[in-house]
This record gives sequence, C-alpha cells and structure tokens, in this order.
Amino acid sequence: MISLIVASWDRVREPERLLKSLDNQTYRNFEVILADQNDDHRLDVLVEAYPRLKIKHLRLERGLSKARNAALRFAQGNLIAFPDDDCWYPPELLAKVVAWFEEHPEFAVLLTATRDQMGHLMSPKFPPKQGARTKTSVLRCVVTFNAFLNAEAVQAVGCFREDIGPGTSSRYQSGEDIDYLVRPVECGFPTWYEPDLTVYHPNFKDPERLLRKTYTYALGLGHVLRCHNYPWWVIGEAIARAVCGVAVYLCRFDFKMAKVYALRTKGLLEGYFETRSSPRANQYAG
Repeated sequence: MISLIVASWDRVREPERLLKSLDNQTYRNFEVILADQNDDHRLDVLVEAYPRLKIKHLRLERGLSKARNAALRFAQGNLIAFPDDDCWYPPELLAKVVAWFEEHPEFAVLLTATRDQMGHLMSPKFPPKQGARTKTSVLRCVVTFNAFLNAEAVQAVGCFREDIGPGTSSRYQSGEDIDYLVRPVECGFPTWYEPDLTVYHPNFKDPERLLRKTYTYALGLGHVLRCHNYPWWVIGEAIARAVCGVAVYLCRFDFKMAKVYALRTKGLLEGYFETRSSPRANQYAG
C-alpha cells in the first residue's frame, strides 16, 4: 500500500484537483492522510465528495513540517509520498511507481520529474540523466512532492525539520524538503531519478511572487547545504547561476527578474556562511 501525506492550508480548488486525480488512479491500494491546517471546515465537503478514496482527515496545527510529521504517525503503507496539495498525478502514476519498486527492490527512494500544466519540464531545471543519485547529484532532482520512499528509508530518516520551512517562525522559509531527501542518501539508501515518470505542479512565474519569496527560500537552501557539509563548490555553482541570472535579465532590461536573482544570490551566501547555531539534520533521524 502507498500512503500519500497531503498537508493543506488556505486552499480548496487545488486540493480538489489533487483528490480528483487520485480518484482516477488505476492503482487503488493507497490511503490519503490529509493534514488539514485550516481553522475552518472548508475541506470537509471535499473529503465527502470522494467516497472511493480512503482518507484519514486530521486537523493539525499550522506548519508544513509539523503537519507532515504528525501525519507520518498514521501512515501504514510500505511506500510513502508527500504530494503538495496543489500538485496532481496522471492516472497511471501510482501503478507505475509500484511496478518500478517491484522491478528494482534494491532502491529505497524514487524521484520523478515535475512538469507544469502545459507538460513542460519544470524540475529539475537542469535535468540529469536517468539513474542513481549521489549526495551531490540528488540536489538537482529533489522537491518533496516528486519523491516516493519505502517505509524502511522513512523510518531511518525520521522527521522533517520543524525549525525551517513554510509555516515556521524561522527566516529559513525553505530547505526542509531538500534536507529530508538528502538524508536517505547519507544513510546509504539507494536513490534513483526516473524522468519518464511525472508529478504535475503549477509553474509560478509571477515576478511579484518571486520577489516576496526568493530571498527566504534561498536562505533555507544555503543553510541546508551548510548543515549537510556540502563543499564550497556546490554552493559556488548555485551562486554562479544566480549571478548569471542577474546579468542576463539586466541585459534584457528586466529589472524585476534581475532583482529576483540578486536576492537569490544574497540569500544563498547568507544562508551558507552565517555562523548562528542550529539543529543538525541527524538530530531528526528516526
């Protein structure tokens, strides 16, 4: 069985699209653990609208990592995934994932490609070839909602960090996903990237949104790279791409996007090099 842990806050239309896509799956042996962080009952009608789905509807406090950690305690599947409430699955995805793990029992983590509503590859932005991932190469593939992990890996990895990521008071408003999916590789669990499998997710390109979020997201990435002892050249490559982005958009006289990449550069540098103490990733292992 597959356990799908879905944390949701302040949305209805998007989780409805996800549930509809799950209701259309050809593989039916799965459960949905809905971590509902809303103060109202907006999702109740949605849950009732899909009686064929096995949904555990939990009401949890706000904070993405806190909600996922709480929901994990209810998961009964031998495979576990964390779809965002605004992503959606093609009808054959879960069947193909199960078949893939049956054919490759030596692997503990499967990462898919991410495509937008037009079918364009969205993540990874600089896609690697199909194959096994190392601690460094996995960085080009990881976003939590494109990962499927077996229960053994989840048990070893433990909890999501609750001091970083969306919904925390931390200034690091991202990084909990990368942190969580780097840990299986560090623990020795073989991880595979399969671009022929896809999870769909909206592609947000609005410059105003990027201006609001880029800096704190880049802070989180830089922080996590430092926590996991990535060498200087890894952060250097990310900073170089951000600096190139500044130059490219300045040449196009697109000053908003140039500012976005400048904020990304600043966030990466500060997140990686600041010296304030923080919990190490291994403190969250199971």
